[in-house]
Amino acid sequence: AITNSHMDLLYGKYGALATGGAIGDVLFFFASGFTLFLGGVKNIDNYYKRRINRIYPTVFAWALLACLFFAKEDDFVSILLTGGGWFVSCIMIYYVVLYFIRKALFNHLKTVLVVSVAVSIGLYWLFSDGDNFNMYGNTYYKWFHYFSFMLQGCIMGVLSKQRALCVRNGWLELLKAAGCVVLFYAFCAFKGSAGLNFLQTLSLLPLLGVTYYIYRLCNAEGAKILYNTKTGWVMRAVGGLCLEVYLVQYSLFTDKLNSIFPLNILIIFAEILIVAY
Repeated sequence: AITNSHMDLLYGKYGALATGGAIGDVLFFFASGFTLFLGGVKNIDNYYKRRINRIYPTVFAWALLACLFFAKEDDFVSILLTGGGWFVSCIMIYYVVLYFIRKALFNHLKTVLVVSVAVSIGLYWLFSDGDNFNMYGNTYYKWFHYFSFMLQGCIMGVLSKQRALCVRNGWLELLKAAGCVVLFYAFCAFKGSAGLNFLQTLSLLPLLGVTYYIYRLCNAEGAKILYNTKTGWVMRAVGGLCLEVYLVQYSLFTDKLNSIFPLNILIIFAEILIVAY
């Protein structure tokens, strides 16, 4: 979904189909938060070192490959600060904030989530630059409101440790998730509407529903059966490559295959998966 939202160049006149980035981002943050509170943490240096060890070897490796094969030039400081794109820089800040929340407010995580969502909506009035403001676009505003989704993942991770979740009717959860997606796009449709653009901020609420119901869908009996079949490796492979796909995608986008649209979308995405692997 994230990669698709960046494929404007490949869609040509059908650029409106290059969407789904916000939904992909919140799922990314939710999943990142889900396992964060599962293990024990004694001090921040070892905690943060583990986060660095998970992310930055990939960032450095791609920076080297991009320099060698895609004529991309960055100095070491730029790679360290922005080499992983805005997502990596953002999540490294979230890790620090969540460490202190875990230490001081572990028993009040739901309250912190409510406050986080309320503050994010309130900050709209500080960051908005008029009716054309897009809270999911190229703006630092999203660095605030995406935190709520990582915190939501932390909460669900803690709850899963206390009691295993088993959902019988996966189709119902799928319908609920789809309904939240529709509501999300409905609220986003107010972007650019004179005097109504502020309603875009309310899209955070159905977006929280998207992550929650997709999480429940992933715990449905049918989904668990899929994980354990021969096709389960596909889900694990794609899930394990999410960071790498995010890093390599921009260097591989090209409009040279647009004459065979929509096959060009599938070909370029297959190429991204191979390079990511």
